[in-house]
Amino acid sequence: MVNQFDYYEVLQVHFRAEKGVIDAAYRRLAAKYHPDVSHVSDAGDRMKQINAAYEVLSDPVTRAAYDASRCATPSSETPPHDTTRSRYPISARLALIAAGSVILAVVTLRLAPAFLLVVTKLLVPLAVIFSIVWLLFTLARPKR
Repeated sequence: MVNQFDYYEVLQVHFRAEKGVIDAAYRRLAAKYHPDVSHVSDAGDRMKQINAAYEVLSDPVTRAAYDASRCATPSSETPPHDTTRSRYPISARLALIAAGSVILAVVTLRLAPAFLLVVTKLLVPLAVIFSIVWLLFTLARPKR
């Protein structure tokens, strides 16, 4: 199976992308380059490439044969479409938590003393719940 195009590059996906990612990429590119919609001069040729790439990559058997023909070896790198990691680093999350706590403290101290007692009774359980949820999300994050 000799191909002049890299089907993964045509669909703009990583070679370890899941079927859902490939389907979404195909739909996005088909909507962009369909000859009835696109005013690009080579839209027809581009759509033929997209259809051929999708035909091969959407079927697990033909995809395995295609991968074997291009000598694709499994890589340990994480595909770019992996959504298990947070997009914000831990330092940014900690800064946001600290800023929110400071704002909450300033607002609370500005309120009337009677309301302060009610807020304090609510604030401690909310802070404990918030800390537990934050800790769970931090521990559930995969290791790098």
